[in-house]
Amino acid sequence: MILKLSNEDDMPLINQYRKCKGIALVDKYLPQLSPLNKMYVINSLSDWEKVENEFPVQMMTARCDSLRGVNGKLPHGQTFNRDRVRGYIEEVKSSDLNAVIILEDMKSGSNERIHTQGGVNLDIKIGDYIYIDYVGPSFDCRELCTGKASHETWNIPWDEVPFMKESAIKKYKTSEITQKEYIETAKERILFLIKAFPDRKDEILQTIPKSYGGINRQIFRNVREQVIFPLWLQHERLLKDGLSSFGVEINIVEDGTLVPMEIEVPDRFKNKNDQER
Repeated sequence: MILKLSNEDDMPLINQYRKCKGIALVDKYLPQLSPLNKMYVINSLSDWEKVENEFPVQMMTARCDSLRGVNGKLPHGQTFNRDRVRGYIEEVKSSDLNAVIILEDMKSGSNERIHTQGGVNLDIKIGDYIYIDYVGPSFDCRELCTGKASHETWNIPWDEVPFMKESAIKKYKTSEITQKEYIETAKERILFLIKAFPDRKDEILQTIPKSYGGINRQIFRNVREQVIFPLWLQHERLLKDGLSSFGVEINIVEDGTLVPMEIEVPDRFKNKNDQER
């Protein structure tokens, strides 16, 4: 099985998988920010051998997925040299024979993991709120999606979105990590990056900030103008598609470009106490 995101006939099958559907929703609702040159979904090593040469040798992104409604522990996605994809497929298949592998050829810089300006998760409930989670430089959505770290959070009432100004960065902030807590998250991030990029250990140690200095105002503006406002304007369309409550995962690369990874029902936020919002 080889499915292509660019092939309309493949979309019914692609949409049966959780991450795959989330990636396809980015193309639908935020097409101007899509980080993909191409995406294939495969389910075997023989499939990989047929398309291997279509993907970059360095900074190859591979993820895995299962059918919607099927829960199970699968390996995390990886960005690595192409020669490691075979081993990743074997690891995925040893965890779940029915899992599929997502192969992504991403636009230049979109899958950078070390030199970033951070990551943002949006938890949106149309008509109610937009909840923002942020992690700082050299982090990305991995920490937010797995619940390992959140450095700052905001809770913006839905009715305030069209009028949200610069003051929202202070007015709606609900939490900020302490420096002691930040250091613990940085240690975990360093270990993760070194495991993913063992030949870049010195670069990683030099790049990870020693302290957390708060979100850059331009990042906040970009998220507001390029993601929050466009989604707010499309809220009737989202409701018709059954997306009354959903999440958006956004990585922020070194030059400040926003890279939405998925739009999905945000399982991570379901257990949050409503009083925290």
